[in-house]
Amino acid sequence: MSSRGRYRGVALVALATALTLTACTTDSQPAPPTPSPTQAAYSAEQDAYSPITVDVTNDPVPVKATDGRIHMAYELLITNATSGDVTIESVDAVAGSSTLQSLSGDQLPALFRTIGTGGSAPVLAGGQRGMVWMDAVVDTEADVPLSIDHVITVRAAEAHPPVFDTVTEVRAPRVPVDSTPAVRIGPPLSGPNWLDANGCCELTPHRAAVSPINGAFNVPERWAIDYVQLTDTNALFNGDPASLDSYPSYGRDILAVADGPIVAMTTDRPEQVPGTAPTGLTLDEYGGNYIVQDIGGGRFAFYAHLQPDNPQGLAIGQTLRRGDVIGLLGNTGNSDAPHLHFHVMSSPSPLASNGLPFVIDGFTLQGEVPTADDLDKAYDGTPYPIDTAHAGERTDEAPLVRTLMSYE
Repeated sequence: MSSRGRYRGVALVALATALTLTACTTDSQPAPPTPSPTQAAYSAEQDAYSPITVDVTNDPVPVKATDGRIHMAYELLITNATSGDVTIESVDAVAGSSTLQSLSGDQLPALFRTIGTGGSAPVLAGGQRGMVWMDAVVDTEADVPLSIDHVITVRAAEAHPPVFDTVTEVRAPRVPVDSTPAVRIGPPLSGPNWLDANGCCELTPHRAAVSPINGAFNVPERWAIDYVQLTDTNALFNGDPASLDSYPSYGRDILAVADGPIVAMTTDRPEQVPGTAPTGLTLDEYGGNYIVQDIGGGRFAFYAHLQPDNPQGLAIGQTLRRGDVIGLLGNTGNSDAPHLHFHVMSSPSPLASNGLPFVIDGFTLQGEVPTADDLDKAYDGTPYPIDTAHAGERTDEAPLVRTLMSYE
């Protein structure tokens, strides 16, 4: 017999001896209570086969935005765990008895993309993954939940009874809400007519910028803003669209939004020709000339597409003060028109980080471009329509896409 067999025999003898000793105890030792059926720690009914699995990219952080409501932006990564097609029919974000967001029908293709192909139809082939961009909204801070549950209805190509039916309602794991307050900053620019032309919380290019970096998905631009300054007639440019000088944004001062040191910067990348899409850029060149500033609390400010040559003579390690001029607005890197790209992130890396919400402590909301279609149509120089119904002074709010602001 092997030594392994001998040890097993000893264990069995010891177990038999223990059982004998237990049987020989006196009646003074009370017998353990017999659990009733209602005390069972497990019930098979609590488990259900799930044709999909659901993961969250980052826990949502609540922030008050320019519509006066509290937004919690995050993403759900859904994997088809079967070999056949599944269709996502609805996604509901709920907290207790409240539904925070409900997506179905035509709403889903607007906020869904398959990983790799980018398709908007909410259908996943066997083993395929897709992402749903969520924006759970409540009216007041008192309404912010501690966590969010998700109910996702999926339709399989065929049922596999008794394991699962054609239509299955999947209750995904609970997502905690991050109670860390959004960082409070000053504006990165000054003057009127600054349009948030690419921002949260619709599925804009910034929100859709989910990048596989260092073996993981990263969402650094979740709350990023592309700032463009409009002309007096609310147009993007005035004159030759291929000339940098036709854009009122070009050459404007970029301001530090808080105190803190520079931890990374580039200064030698050339201007791009407006109206053309740059090609052949490395990952780091996408930001053009940029500055990364440590603004404390594990947060970093990213200012991108600055003019070349470092006109302020800044250096890595130099401490900036809020309101300092740190550069001039340019058109470097992945840019087809002069603008400032700004966002706050969880690490010094502009790409391998989590995009964090921020509030600007004081500004004037001049108005809003009514729709995404209105935003797209005006890139040819047509004046933007501006709805001023909600114009007024704002304090400690996060700008939403299509808002027009003055920082004076």
